[in-house]
Amino acid sequence: MKNKWKWLFLGLLMLCILTVGSILFLLYRPVADEPVLANETVPPESQAEFQVTTTREDLTIVANRFIEEELGGAIDYSVVFEDNVTLNGAIPIFNTNIDFQMTFEANALENGNLLLTQESLSLGAIDLPVANVLKFIQDSYEFPEWVVMQPNEQQIIVQVTEIDVAQGLNVKTNRFDLEENDISFSIYVPR
Repeated sequence: MKNKWKWLFLGLLMLCILTVGSILFLLYRPVADEPVLANETVPPESQAEFQVTTTREDLTIVANRFIEEELGGAIDYSVVFEDNVTLNGAIPIFNTNIDFQMTFEANALENGNLLLTQESLSLGAIDLPVANVLKFIQDSYEFPEWVVMQPNEQQIIVQVTEIDVAQGLNVKTNRFDLEENDISFSIYVPR
């Protein structure tokens, strides 16, 4: 009988040791890397996508601050987002500044950029031919590379996808419907 209890005790001891060992092994084992499913709308160089929805009022504040920081006061103008995009500013002509106002219809392009189509242009109280003034503005000022002026088409393309945002983030325009106040962007975080 002594041998029987001895073997039962050793068996129970081995079972306890195996159980505790298995639990410790599972606790200290590294977490398995789960494969991340690729999202087809995220560019391959990006790891995460954030959707940002905003209003016309908030976009006006952000755009004017960005213009001030990006251009450093080289051009005196501001942007207002209402039912259309209004660009107000002043052009130095003959040692004096003359106010101008340009209005654009804005549309998001499929590639994530923003197309501004000229609707009207006033210099002081005079309405001028859009193509000529856009050409003058293009020749007179140095704009960032991501602003493409097309005077003959009376358009400006804001290459949102080319804007160097903080820490290498990429931005893409998803929706830009000012009349419905439906504005959204995607922000991509690089790998």
